Amino acid sequence: MRKDGKRMFPDWKAVVAVALAIFLLIPAGCRKKEAPPPAGEGETINLNALSQIENYKEILKKDPNNLQALINIGNLYFDTRQDLLAIQHYRKALDLDPRNVNVRTDMAVCIRRTGNPDRAVEELKKAISMDPRHAQSRYNLGIILIHDKKDVEGGIRAWEALLENVPNYPYRDSLKSEIAQMRGMAGPAKPKFK
Repeated sequence: MRKDGKRMFPDWKAVVAVALAIFLLIPAGCRKKEAPPPAGEGETINLNALSQIENYKEILKKDPNNLQALINIGNLYFDTRQDLLAIQHYRKALDLDPRNVNVRTDMAVCIRRTGNPDRAVEELKKAISMDPRHAQSRYNLGIILIHDKKDVEGGIRAWEALLENVPNYPYRDSLKSEIAQMRGMAGPAKPKFK
């Protein structure tokens, strides 16, 4: 109560503003224990992508074998979901640098998004054979096997191999939980990892 005897009610607009501010200020990083989405999903689109694509086209006109420009324009096409163009530029980049597992993994995601999960699996397996510790390739392989190929056991094996080969995987606990949940649906089995 105020000195004049009237009750003080908080301004509802101020209360809503404070609640909204608290909600918006909660850092997204607090959810780090959740497994990441498959590459290419849930990412924001770069609003300057069209002008950047034009810049890279100019660079590639002058130097068609500019590896970084091929990768960068491929990434922009990836981000804007122009998958066929991304694949085209990623293939050119892989002609120049066939052991680039990041490019191969992104290309596999584009291939999946164009409706060819079998080819995407092949590309991811190539990436894994080049770098057994490449977590994103192994994670994406599990996603495609589980969701596109309906091979839950194969997807679980891909994720178990991720945990085995990448002991410091930042989403380890979340992935172990997901594996245990899937194993629970499929029947009892011993967990392989601590």
